[in-house]
Amino acid sequence: MQELLQKQKETKSSNIFVAIDVETTGLSPIANELIEISAIKYDGQKKIDTFTSLIKPKARIPYYITNITGITNEMVQNSPFVEEIMPSLISFIGESPIVAHNANFDYKFIQSYSNNAFSKNTLIDTVQIGRMLYPNLPNHKLGTIAKHIGITEEGFHRAEFDCECCAKIYMRYLEK
Repeated sequence: MQELLQKQKETKSSNIFVAIDVETTGLSPIANELIEISAIKYDGQKKIDTFTSLIKPKARIPYYITNITGITNEMVQNSPFVEEIMPSLISFIGESPIVAHNANFDYKFIQSYSNNAFSKNTLIDTVQIGRMLYPNLPNHKLGTIAKHIGITEEGFHRAEFDCECCAKIYMRYLEK
């Protein structure tokens, strides 16, 4: 991980990255569905573009997921299905490195719904970065690290807010 991040620091094209976060109906990309996705493109520390969409799942959103995310069945009622938004997401991300917190979770979902379109993208996990930067924290959840670096607003478990927090953690790493 450190070698990969160091190599990225050294290349000019490494300034562009996309922070991504998904909200889902459960933990399995096979059995569960996306209900929200956000991707924010950065050039260094500058936000240059945002892609965010609620997604209408084929099954109802479980009550416990609504409790975690705040996303209700009514909110997604008129949203596009995942098949409708995925081509735009693929185009938005392109070949840019993907930065996510607990990256394998988000990556498995977007890979599953994009027919593995992101196989060549570099994947950077801010959980690993958080462990390197802040080894003494009680845990390395996104909210814990975010609060440690001064993000005090509420909004966790909504995709766009989580993307911004994740990007800030990554930027802290690049600064050091």
